[in-house]
Amino acid sequence: MNSTILVIGATGNIGKELTKLLVKNGKKVRVTIRPTSRTEELKSLGVEMIHADLHNPSSLKEAMNGIEKVFFATPFVPNMVELSSNIIQAAKEAGVKHLVKISGAGAELEAITMAKWHRTIEKEMEQSGIAYTFLRPNSFIQNIINYSAHTIRDHGAFYAPIGDGEIALVDARDVAKVAYHVLTEEGHENKAYYLSGPEAISYHEVADILSSVTGKSVKYVDVAAESARQSMLEAGMPGETVDALLELYHINKLGYTAEVSNAVEEITGQKAISFETFAKDYKEVLMG
Repeated sequence: MNSTILVIGATGNIGKELTKLLVKNGKKVRVTIRPTSRTEELKSLGVEMIHADLHNPSSLKEAMNGIEKVFFATPFVPNMVELSSNIIQAAKEAGVKHLVKISGAGAELEAITMAKWHRTIEKEMEQSGIAYTFLRPNSFIQNIINYSAHTIRDHGAFYAPIGDGEIALVDARDVAKVAYHVLTEEGHENKAYYLSGPEAISYHEVADILSSVTGKSVKYVDVAAESARQSMLEAGMPGETVDALLELYHINKLGYTAEVSNAVEEITGQKAISFETFAKDYKEVLMG
């Protein structure tokens, strides 16, 4: 039976790649969109699109009509728990059989705010009576593009308060591949997977690889946490989000996010994407 899979967050890094994989492999896909969503690429893929608001459980329930499997990635915002709870409640009412959530590395430890938010959502899923899978990725390589591509292009530098800390950065495309397998195979129900890249790497090493691949000098500039806080607040980020990110940067700096996992290769049968491969793939974006 080729039942439709619902993707919530289809315009994000992971959701977009997952949607492409599902369509490429002949799966039926429905995606939720908002009035502000950029839908050109989704339209070109030919997926079913339905308007739904994470603040409105009834619209989510309508989006889940006839759906057995739901993938969701919620935005990292102060009310992330509430928005995710709306998805879980709607799934229960709609009779969904399997929920796949993008969580975060170390969620089970609840050591920092971000982990506590993710774990609160995970616990509600565990108690929902619906089969669940938690994907717990380390920090995404794509964040370097999303947040620093402009400074790399304009100034030949990127900035973060993590010192010499090493991170087992994971490519969002690998997380999407794992999500695809979890959604289309049996045996992943009620499991949690920690997902990382193939190596732990410092931002100094990231800068060296970017310099080598692009042919122009790229430097990593270690900044003070307070300077980072000020920049993020000036960019319009909510204070709670800024505080949570600074906690993450602090554990990055201390080396707590350097653990390498083989889960990507074990689940997908393909080796996890290295930072060097990522840099080559995104060279044009970085060069501008």
